[in-house]
Amino acid sequence: MGAAMLPVKIRRVILAHHRVDFRKGPDGLLGEAYLLGADPYSGDCVVFVKRDHTQLRALMGDEIGLYLVTRRFEGGRVNVLQTFEERPIGAAISRGELSLLLEGARFTVHKRARSWRSSA
Repeated sequence: MGAAMLPVKIRRVILAHHRVDFRKGPDGLLGEAYLLGADPYSGDCVVFVKRDHTQLRALMGDEIGLYLVTRRFEGGRVNVLQTFEERPIGAAISRGELSLLLEGARFTVHKRARSWRSSA
């Protein structure tokens, strides 16, 4: 499932860098999203990584309600190069990076190229 197949239009994607209890349901994860300054009802997609890196949870919403997408990696782990922080913190990632995460691919972005703009 790529990001294009998710049920809502995504404005921005935030990857949480703190540990989250995966027993939490949509309401508990919504509270975690608000701690990061995200608003899933406004098009933010917040992605949480399980402590052992075997699952991802993506929380997003629209005017109707919340969507919670869970991706389990059977017999493997998602290749996210992240250390878990003690306090709630997140980083913006692109929709393309979200697609890579949902596919189980490894990605690292150390420095993004600036967009090209004509001088005219």
